[in-house]
Amino acid sequence: MPRRREGPVRNKQTGYYFFDSYIGLGPDRKRVRFSLHTKDPGRAQFLFEQEWKRLWAEYYGLKSPRFQGQVRLADIISEFINYEREVKRVKSWQLFDGRLWIINDILGNPPLIEINQKELIRLDQALKAERGVKPYTVNHYFSLLKTLFNYAIEQGKHPGPNPVKRFKPYPVDKKRRSFTDEEIQKIIQAAEQVEKEARLETDITRYAKRLVMMLLMTGMRSGEVLNLRWHNIVDGKIVLRRTETKQKKEKVIPITPGIQGVLDSVPKRNPEDKVFPFSQAGQKKYTRWIIRRIRKISGIQDFDFHSLRHTAATIMVSEALGKGVGLADIMKVLGHSKVETTLRYLHDDENRMKKAVEVIEERLLKGKP
Repeated sequence: MPRRREGPVRNKQTGYYFFDSYIGLGPDRKRVRFSLHTKDPGRAQFLFEQEWKRLWAEYYGLKSPRFQGQVRLADIISEFINYEREVKRVKSWQLFDGRLWIINDILGNPPLIEINQKELIRLDQALKAERGVKPYTVNHYFSLLKTLFNYAIEQGKHPGPNPVKRFKPYPVDKKRRSFTDEEIQKIIQAAEQVEKEARLETDITRYAKRLVMMLLMTGMRSGEVLNLRWHNIVDGKIVLRRTETKQKKEKVIPITPGIQGVLDSVPKRNPEDKVFPFSQAGQKKYTRWIIRRIRKISGIQDFDFHSLRHTAATIMVSEALGKGVGLADIMKVLGHSKVETTLRYLHDDENRMKKAVEVIEERLLKGKP
């Protein structure tokens, strides 16, 4: 047995595991290193073993594991769910379990080898017509089925190729809308009422309005604001380190008088303490409660914290861009790596579009009677 590293290696900065091993013998021996795209140690070990076997099979010129015969869909689902139960969180494998058995019921537990494009079309139609599943969720069903087939191929229980690879996902518009000025005022008033409803001095909901204002005035992600610590406030700026942002890049946001007012209204504690003292355990529970209350009071049923970031980004791009503010400046504030992401917030406006056309007309007709 050739020597190799005993398992996946964890990147201490990002938390993701990567494959790092030596493949080959003699002068052909080479080091192979690539990301396994998971933070889960159990799944990382599984993926490491699979990739190691695949790479050594390629080195020796071997084929994939021999096909073991006709395995039915229900059997591979049971085996796959047992594996997922060990490496996934409870909610994840329970969701997988429910949806895979729905697929099995629709298809009638056929042998895996008999699931072809015709059967997949029938599954697609049944999910929408009989089960009332929306296109976005249909994409998830097929993505899950694709993962199941990959697992079956790796275990030698399907000869390949994966029949679900040819399925084209439904296009889904992931854009969130920005709030109007009237809606913003309703949201702020609702958040203020939530603060007043806080019964105890220790009740975390007493920060509802200040949390909403911080999200609106900075355009930060909700996770960045909720995990903001006093040591991030440096010389009139909010400074987030690489490990504290989604894009793994340092982000700097100048503190305006409005932002400073919010910070001054929150009792300052130790540098390592959070600005908004949401505990890690209760953070999701209380933020969801605040969102529900604001929805009920304001009447805006699609309100969520991320839409506040979307609103702030839309205002910056639509109103500040070109008025002494460059696109690169807005990208830095929002923490975007791609221009296309920032330009997504430049929504169509009929008045601006008309003005753009009028500029051309004025130039062409200049000097004519």
